[in-house]
Amino acid sequence: MSGIAGIYNFDGRPVDPALLQGMTDAIVQRGPDGIRHWIDGPVGLGHCMLHTTPESVYEKQPRTDESGNLCLTMDGRVDNREELISALKSAGARLRDDTDAELVLKAYECWGTECPARIIGDFALVIWDKRQRHLFCARDILGIKPFYYYTDGRKFLWASDLRPLWKDATVPREPNEGMVAEYLAEAITSREETLYRGILRLTPANYLVVRQDSVAKKCYWDIDPGKEVRHRTDEEYAEHFSALFKEAVRCRLRSQGPVGAELSGGLDSSSVVGMAQLLYREGQATDRGFATFSLVYPGLSCDEGPYIDDAVEMWDVASNKVRHEAPPPSVYLGDARRYYDFPDYPNGVMSNSISARARERGFRVLLTGAGGDEWLTGSLYHYADFLRRLKLRALMRQLRCDRQFDRNAAKVPPIIFPRGALLKVGFFPLLPSVARRAVKWVLRRDYAAPPWIGAEFARRAQLAERLRNGRPHKKFPTFAQEDIYRSLINGWACQGNELGTRSESRFGLEKRHPLLDRRVIEFSFALPEEQRWLGDQPKFILRNAMKGIVPERIRRRSTKADFSHVFPEGLKALGGEDFFDSLAIASLGWIDGKRTSGLYREMMRGYEQSNGGLIPHTWTLWMICGIEIWFKAVFQCADGLPPKTFPAPRSEMQLV
Repeated sequence: MSGIAGIYNFDGRPVDPALLQGMTDAIVQRGPDGIRHWIDGPVGLGHCMLHTTPESVYEKQPRTDESGNLCLTMDGRVDNREELISALKSAGARLRDDTDAELVLKAYECWGTECPARIIGDFALVIWDKRQRHLFCARDILGIKPFYYYTDGRKFLWASDLRPLWKDATVPREPNEGMVAEYLAEAITSREETLYRGILRLTPANYLVVRQDSVAKKCYWDIDPGKEVRHRTDEEYAEHFSALFKEAVRCRLRSQGPVGAELSGGLDSSSVVGMAQLLYREGQATDRGFATFSLVYPGLSCDEGPYIDDAVEMWDVASNKVRHEAPPPSVYLGDARRYYDFPDYPNGVMSNSISARARERGFRVLLTGAGGDEWLTGSLYHYADFLRRLKLRALMRQLRCDRQFDRNAAKVPPIIFPRGALLKVGFFPLLPSVARRAVKWVLRRDYAAPPWIGAEFARRAQLAERLRNGRPHKKFPTFAQEDIYRSLINGWACQGNELGTRSESRFGLEKRHPLLDRRVIEFSFALPEEQRWLGDQPKFILRNAMKGIVPERIRRRSTKADFSHVFPEGLKALGGEDFFDSLAIASLGWIDGKRTSGLYREMMRGYEQSNGGLIPHTWTLWMICGIEIWFKAVFQCADGLPPKTFPAPRSEMQLV
């Protein structure tokens, strides 16, 4: 986890060193190990360093090639190092050292704009190509590493956070109502737009070529819908997956210090911990003091302490349990003021105490189990595919045409089903409950603005069109694959990844996600659905592959902790109904204040009566709350908190 920022003046004006310094100062928390700058006339690159790998300790960025014609700055990590080094040497490249920056720079020398497709890892990078007179910018396939930019035809600015861009006083700060509407509708579809008009993010799995007269974007990677993984037995599937997963964990254990892991007690995080321990015991990685970090909730139904203990005891690893405490409202207000962006979610903020503990103990790298739900859980559309295989396409088309939706009947958002559907399908009540939910998902074709959003605002923001355009345009063999593909391309994933890395940067951490490895994603997507979901057992292939690696009670568990209570608790701490009765964004017409207050009352009634069950409207109300906090902090300066300051590391400026 490092940080990058830079400037390219199209008109040839020399870069102002003070402006570049100001941009890196705004992301100083990302660079506790030093800040360096490189300026060559109209181009300036800045880099904030956090050492998290053995090679990064002696890596210097921005980094130039031998001729001085190329200069790289990168926030990132190369996970397929051996493969990439072999390919570079075969292509005739001469490596000066084995740093990740050198590998990426040589990859660009060898393969030009095609180089990102050869790199497996998390990265956001910029290369100034003096011969070609252009900037080359690229981002990893999931957008784990952030990359924001602004251009007005005279200059191109970029940074790892939004705030550095406004160090240039000419950059406008205007709300992007279209994106605001997506947030408020709880349907983030765009992976390119931000909450600000004219400020964009580089879409994951894309690169930019920036010239004086153009900014051209191109996708360098996508899922191949025709790829299939087929084996004869469940054991062969498990062995294939296990080999890929093992490599995904192994390459993420590369660190200059001890590696830790978030351990929730669930199957995904326990699998990562177990595989890491197996690699250590086989001598395939060096254990510098592995430890786990866990949140516990004594006395609550969501407490997973017993499962955590099972995993810790099986592998005899050091365990750090942190008791959950509700964060104060200042955390959310501080996020908006510090980053000029949407605040983190309560279920994200609750892990801050883990990050703080890990940093206190000297850890800079934490492994997570993120990704298991997206690729391996399986899809409710599995049952829709079953119906399709029964040649009931005509019935499905008929049901899709029934547009009479009963919003109030949908007790489990976001599932909405047409009134009368149950009467039309005589066998419907006989299907498993999960199958019934699957059909409801298939039937959802409602792109109208939600009732809590102002009608005029929704029209002005073209919200219905945005929701409609958010559907995948690729054709897939099954509904299930289309559903999983949504997890890859929707705006929620991109925004969530950015919030996660932003939070990590506050604590000087880098979180690594083996189940988000590109090789694991491609393999998982190509699986037959029965390997993801067999009967009533999700993550079937992961369970098979983890025999003997995770405790049996965890491997066989079918429950999952529910942390939805943190949302009403957070909203109540922010002022509860009084907060929603005086929304600034209601006065703008963005939302209907009365409806929103009503949603809050319904949520609190559900919370008080839930007994661990479903609580209605939690995500809806948090999206409204987050936009309110962001708007006040940025446009009304009403947060009442100064931005958090960080000690400035040593800074170097190199002028060419």
